[in-house]
Amino acid sequence: MIDVDILWDRCLEELKYQVKDSVFTMWLRPLSVQQYGEQLVVLAPNQYFVTHVSKHYLNDIEALVRKHSDDVISSVVLRENNSSLATGLSEPTAIYQSQQTSLEIRSVIDDGMSKQSATHSKQVDSNIDKSLSYINPLFTFETFVSGKSNILAYKACFELGKKQSQNRHNPLFIYGASGLGKTHLMHSVAHRYLKIGKSFYYFSSEKFINQLVYALRNQKIEEFKKKIKRVDLLIIDDVHVLAGKTKSSSEFLSLFADFMMDDKQIILASDRHPSQMTEFDERFRSRFSWGLAVAVEPPEMETRMQILQKKAKLSGIELPKECALFIAQNVVSNVRRLEGALNQVLANANLTGQPIDLDMVQYALKDIVAMRVQSVSMDNIRKVVAEYYDVSVKDLMGKKRTRSIARPRQIAMALARELTGDSYPDIGQSFGGRDHTTVMHACDKVAQLRQEDPILDKEYKALSMTLQAG
Repeated sequence: MIDVDILWDRCLEELKYQVKDSVFTMWLRPLSVQQYGEQLVVLAPNQYFVTHVSKHYLNDIEALVRKHSDDVISSVVLRENNSSLATGLSEPTAIYQSQQTSLEIRSVIDDGMSKQSATHSKQVDSNIDKSLSYINPLFTFETFVSGKSNILAYKACFELGKKQSQNRHNPLFIYGASGLGKTHLMHSVAHRYLKIGKSFYYFSSEKFINQLVYALRNQKIEEFKKKIKRVDLLIIDDVHVLAGKTKSSSEFLSLFADFMMDDKQIILASDRHPSQMTEFDERFRSRFSWGLAVAVEPPEMETRMQILQKKAKLSGIELPKECALFIAQNVVSNVRRLEGALNQVLANANLTGQPIDLDMVQYALKDIVAMRVQSVSMDNIRKVVAEYYDVSVKDLMGKKRTRSIARPRQIAMALARELTGDSYPDIGQSFGGRDHTTVMHACDKVAQLRQEDPILDKEYKALSMTLQAG
């Protein structure tokens, strides 16, 4: 009996030197194996992996398996990883098998698939080839880290992915700043739709506009809309970019109405709430608000740490808790920057051969830390707040007490206290020699207003994120 784990480790070791590091980490490391008689089943995280690995790497994998098993393993198949294989496949499942000339869809159980099922599987595979070029294979619910900042959006999207969901919100409108996970959630729904046998189209707003313009110029707009209306789910990312594009907006509104009439799901994403999309006329804003609008906020400390540790684990690395804490303390603006910092640490470890510990992480991220320190300096806080509220730095430092100046001054003091940790007397001195009690009052007042006024709270968070993003 062959130890398939050892066999697979040997195969991975050779594959590691045949492909780029990024390719190995993304496409090959996540694979696992199980043996069934003389057959080795390679398990992939989702259907997109199956399609991509089958096309690019399966023949190489099969050759290495035969080599390291001394031809004891006669065939290699590739399929999506789920529990059905381990339980004997109560339902027929389509898989990919390596062939020199072509990829062939076969059943795990040779006589377990009817002709109707086989035809359906080929149709599904054809749809997958077309649709999956638009979605990230790693953007699934399993790899998403939920927390206070995104839990409502996560639950709403997860509900959509259920086969018999009774709690659909249509349209589902996800809003928040760039890099916070909106696209990840939408791709997760798309993956789940494929898993339950439904179809979708995913568009970035730019791709949607380009295809619309092409269809309009070539008198194919009805054909374009008819093709889209055949699917069960329409996803459009960064929908705010449609603002000001009259013809594209009009055709989208028509498509939107058709989807709603047919009770098909729409997911939209934007950088702000529908009510704040003032570039659109009232028709758009009202339709965007028909369903459920959910926010994705910057992740809090605990969620940032969980994201880092999960991302590291996906790369086969155990990130020590103190290292995750250090990164999370110094990168706070969004998930994309967190991933960038983590990648910098992993690259440093790979190049130097050093173990990942706190000293190494601090060295690898020294430039990021320096930028953060510089960005949250007292001078920069005053400058950023002044620009945001359209007042001068001189006014913030001066004696005027009008509300239009006093409130930004208080917010700047509160930000200085939170982000720099300077003492009340030091902050008072940097704001025109004010007494420390003035600064204490400002911090208390801002904390109170943030509890009472959601708009001011959002402004404060936006300023904090801007300053810490460097």
